[in-house]
Amino acid sequence: MRNVLIVVFVLIVGCGGEAPAARWVACEFTGSTPGGVTVRSCAELETDDPDKHESQCADTSNLEAELVDRCSTDDVLGTCVVTGEGETMTTYHYETELLTADLVKPLCEAMNGTWTPR
Repeated sequence: MRNVLIVVFVLIVGCGGEAPAARWVACEFTGSTPGGVTVRSCAELETDDPDKHESQCADTSNLEAELVDRCSTDDVLGTCVVTGEGETMTTYHYETELLTADLVKPLCEAMNGTWTPR
């Protein structure tokens, strides 16, 4: 499960940009660990280059990813906010079987993010 979470974080962090933000891009990720545990998250990024970030959402290899209008706030376990290169990304981690804040919080903090439990 940790590998899936790390992959999600790596994909999302690669979404940084350098220009002023203009439009929200939201991408919802769903994946399963080798043990069959489902992991679900959604990342929102305000950007002036939505096409680039939308194509990154579609190109996630081993995760299911879908562009959405905005991330749902239902069943949120907590959020991780990462700021860099003039952009702020909020990742919503949803309650799923066996996923706890104790697993996600250290990953968020390792990326210099701010973890907020719900």
